[in-house]
Amino acid sequence: MKKDVTICFRTNEELKHTLEKIAEVERRSLSSIIENILHGQVKDKVELKGTKKERRRYQRKDVSLPAFVYKHEAKESTLQTGIVISISLGGLRISIPQEYEVVNDAEFDTIFSIPNEKAPVKMRCAIKRIVEGGDSTKELGADFVDGDFPSYQKLHRYLA
Repeated sequence: MKKDVTICFRTNEELKHTLEKIAEVERRSLSSIIENILHGQVKDKVELKGTKKERRRYQRKDVSLPAFVYKHEAKESTLQTGIVISISLGGLRISIPQEYEVVNDAEFDTIFSIPNEKAPVKMRCAIKRIVEGGDSTKELGADFVDGDFPSYQKLHRYLA
């Protein structure tokens, strides 16, 4: 990418030193570090090829976390294993076996572990999207509709 524009801005001494430390650790120029940070912000908010704005309220993180899924208020035991593929403060995308029956707008409960946390995260989710996965799986896109406060705290720490 051709770099033919110079941008200057004012900041405080503390931020300058912090950015210089990051540049030193990553063995990059200060200019390169600032450009990467700005590029990441722009990419999160707006697609570079067009003017389409990001609609998600929370930034997503790609993960691979083992999980259990079970239907809310089911009469029989419907515990199923799954893998959380991506997660945000607002919801998750989870891969489950194809034979597990689900419908849009249905609710399910999930339990999954976050690295470096002793207790699992427990959340109630509402299905917003069902997509065919691969190898006899499907992926659910779901919003968090309920969870206990400690679970939200763990999730917030993990995503920060």
